[in-house]
Amino acid sequence: MKTLRLLVTSIFIIGFVSIQQVSAQNDIKSLKVKIKNKENQISANEEILMSGVKALKRVNANLADFKKSKKATKKEVNRKEKIVASMQLRLTKLNTQIENQKKELAIFERKLARKQKRNPVKKAEVAETTSTSFDATISNNQKGISLRKQKLEAARKKLEEERKAREIAYLKQQEALRLEEEKLKQLDNEIKAEEQAISKEKNTLISDLEDDISINEEILTSGKEGLAKMKTKLEEAKKDPTTSKESISRKEAIILKIEKRLANIQNEINAKKQELSTLKG
Repeated sequence: MKTLRLLVTSIFIIGFVSIQQVSAQNDIKSLKVKIKNKENQISANEEILMSGVKALKRVNANLADFKKSKKATKKEVNRKEKIVASMQLRLTKLNTQIENQKKELAIFERKLARKQKRNPVKKAEVAETTSTSFDATISNNQKGISLRKQKLEAARKKLEEERKAREIAYLKQQEALRLEEEKLKQLDNEIKAEEQAISKEKNTLISDLEDDISINEEILTSGKEGLAKMKTKLEEAKKDPTTSKESISRKEAIILKIEKRLANIQNEINAKKQELSTLKG
């Protein structure tokens, strides 16, 4: 009976371990598929990115030439610059997508490494076989060729990575320049808006000053006419023996006040004209 229980327990344990191993192997296979798919996505996007950067360089060069031509109008230059900016933005987004995909790939690779470490694949024992001297020579030659191929592939891969790095560096540089240009344009627009506000305020002030001067000149003209009449009446009163000294003194005092008031108005007009001249530059 004990033997039977031990047998059942052993079978259960072996079955459980087998299930765990199968599950682990399935996880490993799934991760390998994910890694392969992610690598394919990255490769495809990198090819698109590299082609896009080449096109961006060409478009930038064409734009630079166009700006130097006599046909270049501000409107057309702005239109072409917007096209370049849109192109740069799309490529920058694609590059960001690739970087995120590479991060995801690194996560998958770390998971796979952990899984493989926990569940190492058992290698079947291979029986040693004797080989002839001729077979050994062929094997060594094949190993040499294989090693050279690996070195060649590694060199090609290094060159390709360097090329990609240069293209991405160019893209980032262009994007940084684009952002800087946008900041400068925004600053330029802000300055123009402030200048327009100042100009509007200045024009309003000029208009107000001109109105004040016009009104004061009207008052001054009317006042001078009234003053002249009062002076005439004063002279007539002085010649009239019936006019009292008190009346003459009162008239003279009024005339002095009017003259003082008119002088103040004239000074105000002169000051505002000076201010107006300064504003108009």
